[in-house]
Amino acid sequence: MHMYGYTSKSLRVDLSLKTTEIISTPSVLNEKFIGGRGFGVALLGKRILNEFDSPDMPLIFASGPLVGTAAPTSGRSSVISRSPLTGTVLDCSVGGKFGTELKKAGFDSIEIVGISDRWVLLTIDNGKATIENAEKIAGKNVDEARKQIGGKGSDAVIGIAGENRVRYASIVFDGHYLAGRGGLGAVMGAKKIKAITVKGDTPVTVYDREELNEAREEIMRLLRSSQAVFGELGLSEFGTAALVDLIHARRM
Repeated sequence: MHMYGYTSKSLRVDLSLKTTEIISTPSVLNEKFIGGRGFGVALLGKRILNEFDSPDMPLIFASGPLVGTAAPTSGRSSVISRSPLTGTVLDCSVGGKFGTELKKAGFDSIEIVGISDRWVLLTIDNGKATIENAEKIAGKNVDEARKQIGGKGSDAVIGIAGENRVRYASIVFDGHYLAGRGGLGAVMGAKKIKAITVKGDTPVTVYDREELNEAREEIMRLLRSSQAVFGELGLSEFGTAALVDLIHARRM
């Protein structure tokens, strides 16, 4: 049975073996956990007992069923692994185009295991994945690395802190959005992945696009009427910092 909002395919990458494999997304995980964070944490499972820099520790990128659709606030993806900083389960919700491009490229998630013997670039383009040598961009900051990578779509890149496994290093998406808590950049650096690029052109399937668009318009109407979201000092202008006064006023 076709599940709308999903591609039903996931990408598994083994950096030790330099292999990529397209597998069926476990439908039971989608049914129980929907996608994104829940899916990734369930996929991580007991492997959380491994150290963050173990070849057996996965680094997981996952999207939910609304990613790539017209649904408001759906432009997110989740990154899941073990935190080098706290030693516990870590998930980061990050903005940018990565989740949408991944879905349009034909995948619900990426699971990366193993450790490369050299710096590599993982390239995903419309259902195909390749592992390429990235020694030429090793040691460069995010901006410099992105300039050399070039291309369209979306990218996830680590800087020098990630390369050196600083335990609070971030992964930078599209040069602006951060998976910034807990040190996921160090996990990526431990695996010797300097960057991931992803590009896709296949639209995400929707069961009832007309009804989705109607729901979207109603949600957007409510959001536009909210000063906390679209006001002069709202989220659209100042991001999360706009919530400081609201949280303080409600003693949260």
